[in-house]
Amino acid sequence: MRMSTNPRSGLFMLADRLRSGGRLILGLFLLAPLLAATCARAHAEPIPETLGVRLGIINYLSEGVAPVYINQGWAAGVRGHAYTSGTCCVSIPTQWKPGMTMRVEWRTDTMFERGEKQMISRDAPILPFEPFHDGYIWAVFLPGGEVYLQPSAARPGAEGFLQGLPPPGQETAADLRRFVEKNPPQPAVAPPR
Repeated sequence: MRMSTNPRSGLFMLADRLRSGGRLILGLFLLAPLLAATCARAHAEPIPETLGVRLGIINYLSEGVAPVYINQGWAAGVRGHAYTSGTCCVSIPTQWKPGMTMRVEWRTDTMFERGEKQMISRDAPILPFEPFHDGYIWAVFLPGGEVYLQPSAARPGAEGFLQGLPPPGQETAADLRRFVEKNPPQPAVAPPR
């Protein structure tokens, strides 16, 4: 390689090299944010400990229940053999553990007609669920006084929802019996005096 004694020629050579490699450097600068974003996505965000969910009611009784509270959160009311959802919110643990319960309080239409002000209260078992990011906790009322809670991203009628129990109005006595046999009921909690 021949060296020039002209000081300007060295600068020109450096400039030429930077121009030809400049495209490479520019490309790296443009790709760097994309590479950083890809690497960041490779590390999954941790699952939060709790999740805020909307409240819903699934009523398999022949009479309405209103009002309904889940852990002191108002879940509205619903007529017999129907479901409703949309009120907001309570927090639930993201991960299910055996023995989890939440307090459910309600009054039936019959209680209202008799002028009863006191509500029925039960620490209802939370049925197993997979973690999800947006959804509901459903208070499920069954004949015989059983109440369960089902956290889910799905609604009644969705495949596999409530262990395959059909939506209210479509269930049979055998469907309800199988469901209760899989999920033994919890004893009622007497209201405070």
